[in-house]
Amino acid sequence: MMLEFFGIKLIDKNGNVARAVNWQERFQHLNESQHNYLRITRILKSLGELGYESFKSPLVKFILHEALVENTIPNIKQSALEYFVYTIRDRR
Repeated sequence: MMLEFFGIKLIDKNGNVARAVNWQERFQHLNESQHNYLRITRILKSLGELGYESFKSPLVKFILHEALVENTIPNIKQSALEYFVYTIRDRR
């Protein structure tokens, strides 16, 4: 996955993620470079098509937490709420 590019690391086989060591630099870039949001949407859709549906929800939750609670990537809010959330098929 391209998680490290976005400042995120995979922490277990269930798809849970956390901030990577380089998170501050990468979150700043992610916040300023909105062209990456379409890439994230494509990554999320691809995860489902490739049999990794269970990895999508933890990633979207993490992004929403960082955008809405931590306010570290506020510019991603709209894409997360309007696009990322709707890529998740299993809404448990």
